[in-house]
Amino acid sequence: MKSLSIWSIVFAIIGVLLFGFSYIFPEYFEILMSLGFGLLIIGSLLCFGAMLKRETGIAKFFSVAAFFILSFIIIWVDPFQIVRLLIWMKN
Repeated sequence: MKSLSIWSIVFAIIGVLLFGFSYIFPEYFEILMSLGFGLLIIGSLLCFGAMLKRETGIAKFFSVAAFFILSFIIIWVDPFQIVRLLIWMKN
């Protein structure tokens, strides 16, 4: 694994942890959710960079998979949390 693959995995893991902490600590929901979402997006961008550089291994796809799976689960279970996050980011 090269550096972009490793960094995409690191950002994805931290993003997933922040997503989980946002439900554990509801008083900090907006900040933790937006940080987790942002780190998952950064991890996904690094994953696409690793794909463009043709780095070996399939571990780099973890961040993109985590981003789409978590987004799907949140929208399926509680869609108003996304609306809440978008309103918080707008203000």
